[in-house]
Amino acid sequence: MRFVDFDHVADLLRGRSVAIVGSAPSCATNAPGFVDSHDVVVRVNNYRTGAAQGYRADVHYAFYGHSIKKTREELMLDGVTLCMNKCPNDRPIESAWHVRKKKEHGIDFRWIYQHRAPWWFCDTFVPSTESFMLKFQLLDRHVPTTGFAAVLDVLACEPGIVYLTGFDFFTSKKHNVTDNWKPGDPDDPIGHRPMLEAAWLKANARNHPIMLDPHLRTLLLEAA
Repeated sequence: MRFVDFDHVADLLRGRSVAIVGSAPSCATNAPGFVDSHDVVVRVNNYRTGAAQGYRADVHYAFYGHSIKKTREELMLDGVTLCMNKCPNDRPIESAWHVRKKKEHGIDFRWIYQHRAPWWFCDTFVPSTESFMLKFQLLDRHVPTTGFAAVLDVLACEPGIVYLTGFDFFTSKKHNVTDNWKPGDPDDPIGHRPMLEAAWLKANARNHPIMLDPHLRTLLLEAA
């Protein structure tokens, strides 16, 4: 394996059709074969494949903490040739709340790279602290969900088109297609704010080469 920089990733995605498959149940409502018809298929965290959500997995985008259960063997069998990390190999955020609660893994991501050191198996992208913090600031100093971070990173590569499916900002209370989703601690001052992400996508989708699946399109039209 080797660690690759953003320019390498951008060269792979620039001008191409990219499907980003999130974990919401709506990812399983596509016509069979449609997702896999794209040049590049990006799958997030503990994705599941199937006729509607497709089987190809060219890129795995994850935060690679303990809750990511995909093994390297599974990813290799699925065809993954690029792993993209959400978090930098750094402590980019200071939060007295996390220190007080002894939850510093939420602000210092270096442990991920120590834990995963023997795990990487293909080209692997690690974002810079600066690019991570741009996303953090975009969401009023909240850490982006993995799916939303994937959308921003792929868009930065100037693809020809990005098809988004399996995104509902947890309004279904499900992830990994059928698993119950448990929100984080509401007192966490930098915790996920999915509705901020939905608001950004609603305001900016027309400014980017984005195609939304029908469920996501309806969800954003109905959003306040």
